[in-house]
Amino acid sequence: MKVTSISIKLMLVFLLLLSGCSTNKEHKKSQEQSPTKQKTFTLNSSRIQVNQYATINYLDYVSGNTDAIEYNTIDTSKLGTYEVTYSLEDTTTNSNQEAKTMIVDVVRTYENGIFNPTDLTPETITNPESITALVNKTHQIPSGWVPNDLVEVAGSSQQLRKEAAEAFEAFYQAAKNQGITCYIISGYRTNDAQALYWQRQVEIYGEEYASLYSAYPGRSEHQLGLAIDISNQLTGNRLTEQVANSDIGKFIVSDGYKYGFILRYPQDKINITNYGYEPWHMRYVGKETAEKIHQSTLTFEEYIEMNSVKKTV
Repeated sequence: MKVTSISIKLMLVFLLLLSGCSTNKEHKKSQEQSPTKQKTFTLNSSRIQVNQYATINYLDYVSGNTDAIEYNTIDTSKLGTYEVTYSLEDTTTNSNQEAKTMIVDVVRTYENGIFNPTDLTPETITNPESITALVNKTHQIPSGWVPNDLVEVAGSSQQLRKEAAEAFEAFYQAAKNQGITCYIISGYRTNDAQALYWQRQVEIYGEEYASLYSAYPGRSEHQLGLAIDISNQLTGNRLTEQVANSDIGKFIVSDGYKYGFILRYPQDKINITNYGYEPWHMRYVGKETAEKIHQSTLTFEEYIEMNSVKKTV
């Protein structure tokens, strides 16, 4: 068959049309299959405390697509613990991200920034037997829990858990070898003893002072059997900031971590620990953790939070 130039041109046009249609179809198909950018958000705080009657800017605690976030509000005129739940406006089409909840404690806050622990509902910890268990104003020991390995410390009537007691004995002996005097004031306390201690502080000095220097029963590290108060003197005002200037106070800061202890309530971290400066209060966390905290200058709260974030990433 003789192929004319006209036939060749018609065939080329036909092939081009086929090619164009295929390209358009594939492009359209590619567009249909390409995923749309999903809306997401990050909750930056899991729990916060706000003063009674405070105005809350709820979006301050999230980042991401904040223009698409919905949330409930709370009445800050009423003391207590509440939940604020954040979610995206249309999670069925825009994102598969689940709603996230932030706990908000509405509390009485004093001029020094310390808040009253009686105003909120604490979280009950699940690991009271751990040497790194976090107990503070927002974390409490399970009701009825008591350490099962308490022993007397350094020949005194005070007690600690066996591991902590052995570590303190080594600390105590090291201080003694350097000619440093160390008196043991308080170790393990029962819940009843802590309740009496709290009530006495409130009756004598008021709730503000008690909130600054005393733990509410169930939320004291002394009840873990891992905390010990020591002093440079046995009589008089034994537990004051003057302990910091004594030889034993300085030894706590310089050498405590070598034996697994940290200075639990530093002077420059009151806004984080929510307790006043206590240069006499040592907390046993183990040598490895104590050294990390000592080198980083973090508080125990900051260290726990940092490691919690690492585990969830």
